[in-house]
Amino acid sequence: MDSENSRWRLVLGKTDDDTNPIELSSDDEAIDDLLSTLYSKGKTGGLGKSSHKIRKWMDGLRSYFPPGIVRIMQQDALERQGIKEMLLEPELLEQIEADINMVATILHLQQLLPDKTKSVARSLVQKLVKELEKKLRPKLQYAVHSGLFSRSKPIHPLRAKIDWKKTIYRNIKNYQPEQQFIIPETWYGYKQGYKINEIILLIDKSESMISSAIYASIIGSILASLRSLQTHIIFFDTAISDVTNLYTDPVDILFSVPMGGGTDIAYAMNYVHQKIKIPSKAILFLISDLDEGGSIKDLLSITQLLLNQGLQIHCLLGLNETGMAEYNHHVASEMANLKIPVFTCSPEEFPDLIAKELQQN
Repeated sequence: MDSENSRWRLVLGKTDDDTNPIELSSDDEAIDDLLSTLYSKGKTGGLGKSSHKIRKWMDGLRSYFPPGIVRIMQQDALERQGIKEMLLEPELLEQIEADINMVATILHLQQLLPDKTKSVARSLVQKLVKELEKKLRPKLQYAVHSGLFSRSKPIHPLRAKIDWKKTIYRNIKNYQPEQQFIIPETWYGYKQGYKINEIILLIDKSESMISSAIYASIIGSILASLRSLQTHIIFFDTAISDVTNLYTDPVDILFSVPMGGGTDIAYAMNYVHQKIKIPSKAILFLISDLDEGGSIKDLLSITQLLLNQGLQIHCLLGLNETGMAEYNHHVASEMANLKIPVFTCSPEEFPDLIAKELQQN
């Protein structure tokens, strides 16, 4: 019973008119202090601006809470109390548990970081990026391979580009041991005129889309490393940051593009129109919450023009672990009326999406 009362006491906090106080153990007292510092209002609450106090509080978090809870409370400290000191002192930054929200905050504030903190901030971002890249790379590689591999069809060997890997695999049963060669019964390949697909990731880098931009950067850098595809990585707000072929490391991409800003999707789509060589051989993934700050009429006009030229367009309202997003419902409805798929997508689902599109293209 005492344990249950103590738990409720920690959940509800201390009240001013507490006539029958519940006695807490020394560990529970320490946990209560940590919670009160962040969540209580009034004189007892708050972390203030003291780096020493913040450091002591963060040490306490790591002592009494698991990493997942630590990340949540760190994020709460930034959002509820604006403790930018957590990101301005390298000693504090080294203690932060990296997650997608914390990395998004670092990238949003990267222009404000002092030189003494930048290397630590980069290491923190790199740690998370490498973890995500390790999970996504094999799935994306397999998705692209399976998408392209499945597209070759039975063909006449003199009238098409031969898919040797598939031809050998499907005809291995016809291996002649005496002659030590395979007699193909069916040849597989691509019709004349086949061209490598162009993939365009058009990424909204406004503040509300930073988490999605992080995942898109990782996915884009992986796709760009595959020679079977030509991948464009283009960020936008009210201007364009085209990083195609400029970087191979997603961390370099993220730190090269200032995050935040307004949103002009029509301008970005016009840039794609000028950039793309053969629209009918390309797939565009517009990653945006569609909160258009420019002309919606212009956006729909340029989008319809690209569709008429054969460009395949998908609009991802969010690219995040939850598969949920806040977005402009009016613009989303207008884009859907143009027969454009408009949906949210998790990074884990993206490889299946791209494999399906490559098979159909």
